Amino acid sequence: MAKLLRLANIEKSYYITRTTKQDVLKGINAELDKGEMVALVGESGCGKSTLINILGGLDSEYTGSVVIKGKYIRDFTETEMDDYRKKRVGLIFQNYNLISHMTILENVEIAMQMSDIDPKIRKERAMDLLKMAGLDQYAKKLPSQLSGGQQQRVAIARALANNPSIILADEPTGALDKESAEIIMSILKKIVESGKLVILVTHSHLVADQCSRIIEIDDGKIISDQVNYMITIKGEYEKVIMPKPIKTKDIAKLSYRNIKQKLSRNLFVSVGMSIGIAAIVLILALGLGLRLYIKEVYEDNLTSKLITVSKANYDLIYDLEIERILDLDGVESIIYSSMIETASFTYIDTEKSISYLSEFDNDLYPNLLYGNYPVQSGSVMINLKFASMISEESVIAAVGQNILISYYGTTSSYVISGIYDDLSENSTSTNAYVASGDIYNRFGEDLITNLIYVMLDDVTYINTVIDDMNSLRLHTYQENNSAQELISYIDLGTKVLSGVGFISMIVAAIMIFVVLYISVTERTKEIGILRAIGAQKKDIRKMFIFEATILGVAGGVIGVIFTLVVTIVTNTITNISLDAILISYHLPYYALGIMLSVIVSILAGIAPSMKASELDPVDALRYE
Repeated sequence: MAKLLRLANIEKSYYITRTTKQDVLKGINAELDKGEMVALVGESGCGKSTLINILGGLDSEYTGSVVIKGKYIRDFTETEMDDYRKKRVGLIFQNYNLISHMTILENVEIAMQMSDIDPKIRKERAMDLLKMAGLDQYAKKLPSQLSGGQQQRVAIARALANNPSIILADEPTGALDKESAEIIMSILKKIVESGKLVILVTHSHLVADQCSRIIEIDDGKIISDQVNYMITIKGEYEKVIMPKPIKTKDIAKLSYRNIKQKLSRNLFVSVGMSIGIAAIVLILALGLGLRLYIKEVYEDNLTSKLITVSKANYDLIYDLEIERILDLDGVESIIYSSMIETASFTYIDTEKSISYLSEFDNDLYPNLLYGNYPVQSGSVMINLKFASMISEESVIAAVGQNILISYYGTTSSYVISGIYDDLSENSTSTNAYVASGDIYNRFGEDLITNLIYVMLDDVTYINTVIDDMNSLRLHTYQENNSAQELISYIDLGTKVLSGVGFISMIVAAIMIFVVLYISVTERTKEIGILRAIGAQKKDIRKMFIFEATILGVAGGVIGVIFTLVVTIVTNTITNISLDAILISYHLPYYALGIMLSVIVSILAGIAPSMKASELDPVDALRYE
């Protein structure tokens, strides 16, 4: 029958420099089976601990073969090697390697938690193992509250948690007094009697003599392999537990515990992130609030919501283009018009050109200075420049005068009904308005829509619609652009101040990056312990990413709470003094703030999480 464990020509070397290496193991061959308690003895540096690390799946840089139940562990994938450490081997260390901030019950449970064993089952099993070790009454104590011998018994209980077939113990009695050492050896012997293989490293001949088999190593080679006695297997200690990968929720719980360990430091980092989040959310909410305030102020001013639209050279605007304009967000309606540039007028036998002759809807004329709007065909309203050409002494004298307007051979008689305040960019030209449809009716059917007036839902859409018009290659003009200017200033200020807030958030992200890097250093040994009991690299990465996420959520929530406080106080004051609410209560901005905080925190945590997951388990366990 095949042995449980077979070692075939195991060799291991360490490179001191790139070209110089030191051979540690020089061809180790052995067959080991359940029911054996094997002592590896030899001088320091002979390779005993190195061999234990290889057997424990912590070191894969060797030559030769380790075969367990007919399977070569060298052929294992990374995931299979993690499972090997969970299912096949339990590690016991000389310095115990318990996680200091966990109770001894949690230290035993952690191995099963890495294996996704049901919480109820793992708690019951952990208590049973502590009872076996005589420590069930200390379940809620921290490792620091126990003696060395008691801590070693906890380490043994943890090694047995997933009921592995092999127990590897590196100097399990080396730091203990005689009485504690005897208790440990008694427990290990009972483990062997339950049908397991126990391999322990020891310098003590007294300890070795209690083992059923002694393998002596010298200068990396086995120089002696002797059997002291046979141990009778008294049946399996317990049925085999087949663990599964750890659940994400359990990794999240570990992350939360780690955050609580350094609560004051992590709270400080979260507050730093909250400042940036609060700044961004407040600025966005203030910008929206001011936009809504402007909307309310200009609500009844039609010219503030009106945009004049044309094409280059006042070419025809096609129906398809008009349909696209009507589909734009913020567009309420369109008023169709015509405009001609090459008309002329005659007054007292003097002919002069008209720069722009347009027709307009009755309700949307510019501000009237003198006279009346041209409400009927045959009447025309002119600007001040036009009026000065009719009467140089007094522009008001132009009202009521008769003029002839000509366009491509067609001449019509008009009466000047009024003079308007021209605020357009062409105010220094001779401009005039006639009644709606008058250009079309008097100067030919070929003069169809080449000018439209777009009415917006409200003034907050001004910049958006103008940008959309530009993307459609249409020219825009707004006669009353005071609302547009205010909104432009608000948008610019929002962008600039949001940028400042984002910079403060980046500074907080750097703080998270540094804190997590420090955390990796502080918890190097803990990471090594988790890897030794079967945690996968991705589990370690997830743990640190979750910690970054928790910091991000905390920062976002604190930032939103601060934002709400400032918003309520500010709006209370402005409502009393200005009868207005200037900072908007906009829930999507609060959600955006929390989301930004989480995303930035996760990005900051990626590098530390990668560093933690790539730590070598052997080096991590040795870290002090």
